[in-house]
Amino acid sequence: MGEWKWNSSCEIYRSPWIRLREDSVLRPDGKPGTYDVVEMKGGVGIVAYRGNTHICLVGQYRYAPACYSWEIPKGAFEGFGMTEDPLETAKRELKEETGLYGGRWTSLVSLHTLMGSTNDLVHLFTVEDLTEGPTEMEATEDITVRYVTLSEFDQMVFDGLITDATSIAAVAIAQKNSIR
Repeated sequence: MGEWKWNSSCEIYRSPWIRLREDSVLRPDGKPGTYDVVEMKGGVGIVAYRGNTHICLVGQYRYAPACYSWEIPKGAFEGFGMTEDPLETAKRELKEETGLYGGRWTSLVSLHTLMGSTNDLVHLFTVEDLTEGPTEMEATEDITVRYVTLSEFDQMVFDGLITDATSIAAVAIAQKNSIR
């Protein structure tokens, strides 16, 4: 068996948030085929610490899964692909959603969120020693900010209150790399 080989692409749909394309490919078995790809903007996720005991969560209704979601602060690049510096995007999104700014930033890892169907790549960070200020939410955001302990975060995951995979992975990785 070989690799997938790209032949050509046809854009099927485009919005400010996603693009859908159909690629003509040569499959690993050597036969011609198609592969549909959802292109995402990519983005960032931030585990923001308040002191040594609490992390910041944002709560909001998520339209696609039709549920209220508690997550770490996250956001997307302005354009498709990595059009901005991930750290600068993280700083912008954290201030926008929570009003938090400044601090000591640490890059964790970059993760693909849905490798089978998208190119979505999220860059994860931690930040400590933050200053609080006003939020700068977009018109599409109605966000509640909440601080929880790591034990409370874990319990919220097990209770099904946090189901966002990026948030769960980010906090787990931050805990693993932390001396807290």
